[in-house]
Amino acid sequence: MKILIALSLLLCTSLVAAELPKPTDEPILTIAGLIQNSNSEGAADFDLKMLQAMPQHTIVTRHPWVESRHHYKGPKVSDLLEMAGARSTKLTLVALNNYEVEIEFDDIAEFEPILAWSDNDRVMRVRDKGPLWLMLPIDKHPELLQMPYNDFMIWQLRSIIVK
Repeated sequence: MKILIALSLLLCTSLVAAELPKPTDEPILTIAGLIQNSNSEGAADFDLKMLQAMPQHTIVTRHPWVESRHHYKGPKVSDLLEMAGARSTKLTLVALNNYEVEIEFDDIAEFEPILAWSDNDRVMRVRDKGPLWLMLPIDKHPELLQMPYNDFMIWQLRSIIVK
């Protein structure tokens, strides 16, 4: 009986909103809106170290903004949304210059986009379209060269709003 009670309590606490670790450096990404897990007044802030500590994935691809194949590295967008406890797949992506794009994440989830923080093994700076760039594997899926997919590849990404 005690084991059943302990398991029930464990299950209940895992369904409650969780606190994420707080960034130790300046946050470069904020996930806000319909999320369950936060570390900053209802939002989930991430610094570069937090993003680098997550499982990393590489996309090697060309796209309209580069002439040759580049190696991009970063966490999967789906992993970040899961970590924040996102409760919707409708997202607004916002860049540093306030450029916004709205997407249904389900429309691109099958392509497993990443939030690239590294381009050819170099940390991306703002002048290099960083600190974060939503990257899709265009070489593996040429259909991503069509609209609206190009619009989803927002660079200088600073926030994701879950609606």
